[in-house]
Amino acid sequence: MSNLDMVVMHLNASLGPKLSALELAAALRAGSLNVLLTSPAVAAAAAYFFVETEPRLIALCAYEAGTDIKQANKMYESLVAEAMPRVPTWEEAVKYYA
Repeated sequence: MSNLDMVVMHLNASLGPKLSALELAAALRAGSLNVLLTSPAVAAAAAYFFVETEPRLIALCAYEAGTDIKQANKMYESLVAEAMPRVPTWEEAVKYYA
């Protein structure tokens, strides 16, 4: 099982199967949830990625998705701009990379 699969399984736990690993990977590569706008349920599940996932695992997911921490942080910043809560552990982890 990949890190993306594991995180998606956790994010979907309370919703049922909404978000796929491919969708989360696409959002990480895009640096935004805008690629998930076809389904509000999918976007809602992905929105909690940074809240529910430890920074090391986020970095591994970004790598698996074919992107980097800077692009993952771009996704984080877009979520914060849309009223998601700040995640101090993520911000501390990326302060030297972003």
